[in-house]
Amino acid sequence: MEITIYKPSGEITRWVNCNPEFLGIQAVDDESYIVGKVSNETHYIDIVGHTAVAKTIKPSPNHIFNYATKQWEDPRTLADIKAAQWTLIKAARTQAEYAGFIWDGSTFDSDAISQNRITGAVTLAQLSSTFTIDWTLATNQVRTLNQSEMLQVGAALGVHVQTQFAKGQSLRVQIDAATTQAEVEAIVW
Repeated sequence: MEITIYKPSGEITRWVNCNPEFLGIQAVDDESYIVGKVSNETHYIDIVGHTAVAKTIKPSPNHIFNYATKQWEDPRTLADIKAAQWTLIKAARTQAEYAGFIWDGSTFDSDAISQNRITGAVTLAQLSSTFTIDWTLATNQVRTLNQSEMLQVGAALGVHVQTQFAKGQSLRVQIDAATTQAEVEAIVW
C-alpha cells in the first residue's frame, strides 16, 4: 500500500510503501499525518509528538479533526453551510434549465445558445404571418414550425425557464428558514 506523508503546512514530503498494519507506526518529527488507501477507504493517522492518533475517515473536505474530542468537526457557520447549499442548488437549477423542454411532443434544446436562437426565431415570427422555419430538435430530427408554432415554442421555453427559477426560489426560502446543518443539507434539487 502507498501512503502519503504530509508536513503540518500541508506540503507532501514523500510517498512510502508499507503494509496496512504498520500504517503510522514510524513517525518523523515534523510530519503531521499520513494518509493511505486501505480497501478503497482513506485512513488518517496524525503524528502528535511521536504518538500516532488514528482517525476515522474524513467526512467531507470541510471537516477538521478536534483532538480534544477526538472527532471530526465542520467548523463552518450555519451561514456558510447555507451559502454552500445555495451554490449547489443554483448549479442544479442551471443544469435543469439547460436540460431541454418538451413542446407538442418534440424535445427542444434549452442551453444558453438554444435559448438565444429560439428568442431570435420568435422575433422573426412576430414580423411575418407567413413565417416558417425548419427547426432541429434535441433529437436531431427536423420539425417545420409556422408562426403560431414558433411563438408557442418561445412561450414554452419561457415557462420552462421560469419553472426552474421558481423551484430555486422556493428552495432558497427553505434554506433561509433552516435552523440546523442537517435541515440545510436535506434541501436538495
